[in-house]
Amino acid sequence: MMAKTADGFDTKTAGGFDIAVLAHKTDGEALKYKASPFYETAPNERLFLISNTPPSITNPINSYKTVNAQHRPKRTINRKKTIFDDSFTYKDKTYRVNPKGSGLYVEILESIINQFQIAQSKWKRVFSLRFDLHMDIHRRDNRLITGFRKRVFQKLKREYGFKDIGYAWAREQERSKKQHYHFVLFLDGDLIRHSSKINKIIKKAWEREGSNCYMPVIPRPFHFSDNDEATQDMLERISYLAKTAGKGYREKQVKDFSCSRIKASTNSKKTPT
Repeated sequence: MMAKTADGFDTKTAGGFDIAVLAHKTDGEALKYKASPFYETAPNERLFLISNTPPSITNPINSYKTVNAQHRPKRTINRKKTIFDDSFTYKDKTYRVNPKGSGLYVEILESIINQFQIAQSKWKRVFSLRFDLHMDIHRRDNRLITGFRKRVFQKLKREYGFKDIGYAWAREQERSKKQHYHFVLFLDGDLIRHSSKINKIIKKAWEREGSNCYMPVIPRPFHFSDNDEATQDMLERISYLAKTAGKGYREKQVKDFSCSRIKASTNSKKTPT
């Protein structure tokens, strides 16, 4: 059924558009041709399309990985179990942890300790290195950190001869509009003596990812775990990666945490210290 616009045009709604037929009038009547949404229009007829839907503008280059600098993602619902104790038992071994007021996610703690215990079973002593990575802009996903990790691990294996590299990282975003990452590496302590060289490798690789990507200095960034007290000190420190604060500000399908999946040696009988 045709209706009249304020300008006296005949209109018809089709496919979300109002189609106004601009036609010559004869005795006050419109031509009997039907308005068509296609190019094949009747003679002397022109189509005037008016959208009922406001336009959406996206940036095809950055929309998949960045958001407006003023935007902060809403916190997603997280159903992970949380603890507020200063100790945590995993596989009959109790460790000191730091709940930091906000509490710690059990699932993340278990994953970190599992990889550490496997590292202990493989090597005489474990070299653990903590570092943080800050971003230039907010990214919707973790592809940047995944690509960075793969390239750095290839470099470390060439430089040091590591066969396996254990790791864990946590993505966090609190007051800042950009996320940052907390990282820990578990390495064969017989192949490395100090963190100075490896820190330079990591820093150089990360700063290549963006003009404002930077790696802040962390006091005492590494630990050698070859006795129980050293192990307790190290795990209390890296339990920080499991804190609840700062997690959840991301897309639903994006992870807050990831870790390695190194496997224990089949002939190893060494127990965690």
